[in-house]
Amino acid sequence: MGMAIVGTGRFAASRIVPALTRAQGCTLRAVISRSRERAAAFAEEHGIPRAYDDLAAALADPAVEGLWVATPHNLHREVVEAGAAARKHILCEKPLATTVEDATAMVTACRRAGVALGTGFHLRHHPLHQEVRRLIATGAAGHVLCADAEWSLETPVGAGAPWRTDIAVAGGGIMTGTVVHIIDLMRSVLDDEPVEVAAFTDADSSPVSPVETRAVVQMRFARGTLATVRGVRPARAPANDLVIEGTAAHIIGRGTIDEASRGRLDVTGADAELSGVPAGTDMYARQAEAFARAIYAGEEPNASGWDGLRAVEVTTAVYEAARMRRAVAIPPARRR
Repeated sequence: MGMAIVGTGRFAASRIVPALTRAQGCTLRAVISRSRERAAAFAEEHGIPRAYDDLAAALADPAVEGLWVATPHNLHREVVEAGAAARKHILCEKPLATTVEDATAMVTACRRAGVALGTGFHLRHHPLHQEVRRLIATGAAGHVLCADAEWSLETPVGAGAPWRTDIAVAGGGIMTGTVVHIIDLMRSVLDDEPVEVAAFTDADSSPVSPVETRAVVQMRFARGTLATVRGVRPARAPANDLVIEGTAAHIIGRGTIDEASRGRLDVTGADAELSGVPAGTDMYARQAEAFARAIYAGEEPNASGWDGLRAVEVTTAVYEAARMRRAVAIPPARRR
């Protein structure tokens, strides 16, 4: 599948380019930026055959079969809707959108066009997280009572991407940066839906208010699991663990929550297949491969656009809970 990257930021350079270089079933054909100079420089630096400063021209290129969207959050909708109209498959970075309305429109546009829409939740493709999901699904963990996850960062908000301090562009702070990832990870490993959330953030007092730099979220899932997820920035040497407390097993993914594929799995009470990350693992390459395989098989990507929409719905409820200082029910999961 010939892929074009939309966006020329740090993430595109450090994660997407290496992923598409390593992934089987994908090849990097083009890069798209609103600046001709940035697109050309990015293409030259990374050996990309084509550089575009016009999205319509790129979408008219038959070599471009799919898009990997890595623009600021508030620009996702316009790119995805244009890509859908051009019958291109789309992998969009999280959050899918900054509002439920925009996320719903994106999912609808792709469904009507008959193209795949995936959301960039790379943590689903960590082999240790997939093992945690297997242990829960097979009953090896017993009934999951509680779960905990953290993705905190050492860097201050806005480091390398000043737009992240603009609430209108980013849609939020640490919530839309990292916590949304672990909300989706909980949905994935538990194979369950949150039905209620409570939350605290520092949106009123953060250094870049109203963008929050700290968030603690508690979730109640449909099958009764109680979960806590949190993110802080800047934080000194955060553990960034995933913890599952079951009646038959205690599972810890130590340091598995990150952009880099790292960490180990400690399991008490059940046998796990993996204790450490296999050499050469790249979650983003695995994500790209899974995206291409799903398209060729006529299946929904893992994670799908609907998963991205669901994460926006949960995040919206989190912000309401923090603002209102009370628990908020999450609308039932309904596939659009």
